[in-house]
Amino acid sequence: MTAVELIERLKSLPPESTVLVEGYETGYDDIVDLKTLDVVRYRKAQEWDGEYSAVDKFTGDRDKTIPVTVILGRRGNLR
Repeated sequence: MTAVELIERLKSLPPESTVLVEGYETGYDDIVDLKTLDVVRYRKAQEWDGEYSAVDKFTGDRDKTIPVTVILGRRGNLR
């Protein structure tokens, strides 16, 4: 995805939107998509954890969900 394509996609979001990237591991991938989902912030994330977890993978208090947009890389599903 080029900068122009990414900017156009981001322009469609409300200005106060939280935007996240996939976390952990090494190297870089091309951006292939943006995905919206609800997440919960980890209060005590370890170095290897992302700061947020998808609600469907979180076993704690789900009352504090945050709607976000995640920038997805080509192989992010392998993380």
